Amino acid sequence: MDMELSDAQQQLMLAARRFMQTECPSALVRECETNDNGYSTELWRKMADLGWLALPFPNSAGGFDMGAVDLVVLAKELGRALCPSPFIPTVVLSGGAISSAGSDEQQRALLPQIASGQLVVAFALQEPSRFFDPRGIHARATPVDGGYALNGEKMFIEYARAAHKLLVVARTSGAAPSSDGITMFLVDADAPGITLLKLNTMARDKQYHIALKDVFVPSENVIGPVDSAWPLLEDVVFRGVVTLCAYAVGASEQIHHMATEFAKVRVQFGRPIGSFQAIQHYLAQSITEIVGAETTTFYAAWMLDEHEPARAQVAKAKILAGDTFKNASSIGAQIHGGIGFNEDVDTTLFLRRGKQLQLSMGDSGYWEDVLAEELLDK
Repeated sequence: MDMELSDAQQQLMLAARRFMQTECPSALVRECETNDNGYSTELWRKMADLGWLALPFPNSAGGFDMGAVDLVVLAKELGRALCPSPFIPTVVLSGGAISSAGSDEQQRALLPQIASGQLVVAFALQEPSRFFDPRGIHARATPVDGGYALNGEKMFIEYARAAHKLLVVARTSGAAPSSDGITMFLVDADAPGITLLKLNTMARDKQYHIALKDVFVPSENVIGPVDSAWPLLEDVVFRGVVTLCAYAVGASEQIHHMATEFAKVRVQFGRPIGSFQAIQHYLAQSITEIVGAETTTFYAAWMLDEHEPARAQVAKAKILAGDTFKNASSIGAQIHGGIGFNEDVDTTLFLRRGKQLQLSMGDSGYWEDVLAEELLDK
């Protein structure tokens, strides 16, 4: 694996960093915590104008056909700014599922709408369990005249209130933990039978519990094959997880930078606190973890782009990136002292999200189990 970014990737990184510094200050992050959508529609439109929402889509649908490594490059910069947006659920997960499994007609109709920022899709896979795979999928889709009736519940679904559509993963046959019988459905977010319950989260992002009661979905809104969607969806899920890892790495780098700069100028006992060995060790420990998480994340993305078996590597990346951001945000706040835990200081934006991202899309314990399964199967 070549760890050097290509010229195009370096340009993407630098352009994204400049854009985020200008268009996504911490004031906007705080504002999005209080609005109903949970993100800035103006910022989302500007991201679409830059072509970011079309990066992973095929050229035939107006996309740029870029891979997981390219998404990692961009997501790191989004994480550095704590950019609140439905990029991962809409573009990487839902858009990725449509790209991988959707018919040509579905791709032509839906992907340009996502790329332009007009269509926001919430990705509804997880249910009230720790699993982010078929072991946790119990929602049922029953054939009815002209389509299917969905029943069940989904949990921790980001941006469900702001979404125009939901991409719901349900069972048309079989039962958990089998990966057989999994089917994907594109559902109108305001369809009769859908009930949303907002969840209170430490990051104050917009996550929802979704109850599905006899929700009718016409047959033409089935995405991919009936009963056998998981082999196609698994790769999409891995790409979403790796993109989330990159976001966490970028956020870790930024809070580490903030703590380092503060340690240089905060004077205590007549000298900068960065001159004290305890502070130095904290910062050294943190940056070592960050570099490890970054390398592991890029390697997982590279394996996905090379179509290599990547389940174990994705698990390693998620464990490292989640734990690293939690630790980096905690260390960053501690180095700032008491003020680092003040709501008005930006360290708290990172601190509250540190634990949240560690839990998102499967916590460390879940991914440790996945990794153990892969190791023991060798």
